[in-house]
Amino acid sequence: MARCRVTRRFGAWLTAILLGTCGVGAAAAAQGPDRPVVAGTIYPLYDMIRVVGGAHVEASVILPPGASPHLYEFSPKQLERLRHVKVIFAIGHGLDNWATQVVNVAPKARVIIVDRGIDLRKFEDGTTDPHYWLHLGNAQRIAETIADGLSEIDASNAADFRAAAKAYEQRLSDEERRLKEELAPVRGMPILTFHDAWYYFAEEFGLTIAGSFEPAAGEEPTPRYLAALQLTVAKDRIRILFVEPQFSSEVVRSFAEDNHLGIAVLNPLEGVEGRSTYLDVMADNAIAIRRALQPSR
Repeated sequence: MARCRVTRRFGAWLTAILLGTCGVGAAAAAQGPDRPVVAGTIYPLYDMIRVVGGAHVEASVILPPGASPHLYEFSPKQLERLRHVKVIFAIGHGLDNWATQVVNVAPKARVIIVDRGIDLRKFEDGTTDPHYWLHLGNAQRIAETIADGLSEIDASNAADFRAAAKAYEQRLSDEERRLKEELAPVRGMPILTFHDAWYYFAEEFGLTIAGSFEPAAGEEPTPRYLAALQLTVAKDRIRILFVEPQFSSEVVRSFAEDNHLGIAVLNPLEGVEGRSTYLDVMADNAIAIRRALQPSR
């Protein structure tokens, strides 16, 4: 099983969140916050809560920087620091089911799955692909769900939440058009990813997922699986393997070397220092793909 590796590359912009171990500071934990505490299980949801909720909510993120949601487990201390949370926005579908443990310390907390109105794709085994936030069109639906969820706990500011969500949806739509132009030169080209997180992204921007190094998140590939993947690499003339900073595997490096593959990085969760929003994350991933597949541009 792939190891969850907490990196230090994300810098000071997430340090304040991590110091609160889920974004809820010690003072708030002791006395109770003045504003409703609202958490996102992963960083993209936290960023959307921050945008839609604005100054009316205390936004926090549960998953520590560099960690994988597929492998995450709460510590008792982390759970305790979430006892004032009112609402947790989650992806669901097996990605962050650990969020339901918060009711052990905050029995009145609601967990809202943000998949309303989203066309969810299925894996070959019939399970739902939970990585739907990696699609800017889907993010517009998520913003609406967040606005509605916040309005339920703070009706007095419902108009502000919905206005912020509408403005954010326009920004998402504008960025979608811009990134489609960015990726137009590599449209239709096959890509090889570390795990099966990028189908929604590929669908939105006209890319083709030729395969993934891991059969499923956290599942080490078997020799038979790697032999079949090697045939795909040769057939589709794959030159780049896109890895992710949340996972570390010596086997993937050996596979890349054996098959003369370059390595590029995609990040489904977080940005880097100075580029810390969900929109930044999506733009950086699009640019990374275009540069890897068309380096001469």
